[in-house]
Amino acid sequence: MLTTTQIATTDPPSPGKQKKLFDGDGLYLLLYPNGKKGWRLKFRFAGRESTLSFGPYPEIPIEVARERTKAAREQLRRGENPAAEKRAAREASFTAAENTFGKVGMRYLQKERGNPKRRPKTHKQNARYFHHLAKFHAWPLDSIKTVDLSRLCDVLETKGNIETAHRIASFACRVFNFAAQKGLTDRNPAIALRGGLRAVPTKSRHGLTDPKEFGGLIRAIDGYPQITVRNALQLLARTFVRPGELRHAEWSQFKLDGEAPEWNIPAEQMKMRRPHWVPLASQCVVILKQQRQISGDGRYVFPNGRSGSNRPMSDGAMGAALKWLCFAHDGVVPHGFRVSASTLLHELGFDPKIIEAQLAHENLDQVAKVYNRAVYLPERRAMMERWCSYIEELKAAAKPGSAD
Repeated sequence: MLTTTQIATTDPPSPGKQKKLFDGDGLYLLLYPNGKKGWRLKFRFAGRESTLSFGPYPEIPIEVARERTKAAREQLRRGENPAAEKRAAREASFTAAENTFGKVGMRYLQKERGNPKRRPKTHKQNARYFHHLAKFHAWPLDSIKTVDLSRLCDVLETKGNIETAHRIASFACRVFNFAAQKGLTDRNPAIALRGGLRAVPTKSRHGLTDPKEFGGLIRAIDGYPQITVRNALQLLARTFVRPGELRHAEWSQFKLDGEAPEWNIPAEQMKMRRPHWVPLASQCVVILKQQRQISGDGRYVFPNGRSGSNRPMSDGAMGAALKWLCFAHDGVVPHGFRVSASTLLHELGFDPKIIEAQLAHENLDQVAKVYNRAVYLPERRAMMERWCSYIEELKAAAKPGSAD
C-alpha cells in the first residue's frame, strides 16, 4: 500500500510520460510531468475495463481515496456501474445549476419579448414580477415548493399589495409552464396558489352617471386649454374605448371618409386580444379632422407633446386634465367614461347586448368573437350616433342659465 512518504519521494515522470503508483484493489495515483497527481480506480464492468477518477492529491488524501474505492466496489457487487452513477450525479448537478428559476425565467422573458402581440408595457410588468421573485433566481426549479411561493405572496398581502401577489403568482405559474413545455420540469408549484390568495378588491372606475353632471363634465372639457388632450377627452367620451386604446390610436386605423366612417383597433392593442371596430358618428369625425391638423403626418393621433409625434400621449395626460378641471375630487377618471356610457345607454333603452359589444367585453359567444366586426354593427352604428347626439343635448342642458 502507498504511503505519503513514498508519494513525496517519487520523482515526476519525464516530459510526455505518466507514472502510476499502485495502492491496491485497483486504486492508483497517476503522476504527471508537471508535478500534478490524481487518484484513479481501475475496474471491470460488464466485461469492459473502465477508470474512475477520485480527484487530485493531496486535496483528496489516501484515506478518502480508499473509502471511495470501497464504496465503488460495493456498487460493483450490486451490479451497478460506479462510473455511470458518478456521471449521472454530475449531469444532475449540472442540470440543476442550469434549470434555476432565474435562468429559465430569463428564457421565458426573452421568448415574450419576441412576441409581436405583447406590448412594451407588458414586458416592463413581466420584468417587475421577475424582480419580485429574485430570492428564487438561484434555486433549481424542482427545489421550489408551493409553500415557498405562498410565503412571498403572504408578505405582499400583509403590505396590502394583494393584486401584486396575484400577478406574481400568475407570472411564476407561466414560467413553470414554459419550463414544462421545454422538458425542464414536470411540476408547477404555483398552480396550487390558485384559490389560496386573498381576493383582489374591486376597483371602482368611477364615472358620472347623472345626466346633468355628465353634461357639465363634457362642457368643462370643451374649455380645457391644451387642444390635443381636449380632443382626446372629447373623443374618449364619444367612443368610450379604453384610455390606453385611445392613446395608442394611429391614423392608419381610421377611415374618416364615406358614409360609414369607423376606427379599426387591431387585436394587439385590445385587452381581449381581438380586433374591435368603432363606428364613428359625425361629431367624432369633426374632432379627428381637427386633430389631424395638429398631429400632421405623425404616426399617432394624439402624440406626446414633449416627445414629439414618435410617441403616444402619456398615460397621465387625460387624468391630469380631469384634475385641472376639478372633476377628480369626484373620483372621475378617464376609464370612467365607459361607466358613464354604459349606464346612460341602458337608461336610454338600448339592448344590453349591443352596449356590451361596443364596450368590447368578453361575454360574446365564440361565433361573435370570430365575426366581431359584423356583430350588431348596424345597431351599434345607430347607437353611437344617438349617443353623440345625446351628449350634445346634455352639454346644452348644462349651459349656465339653461332651463332645467
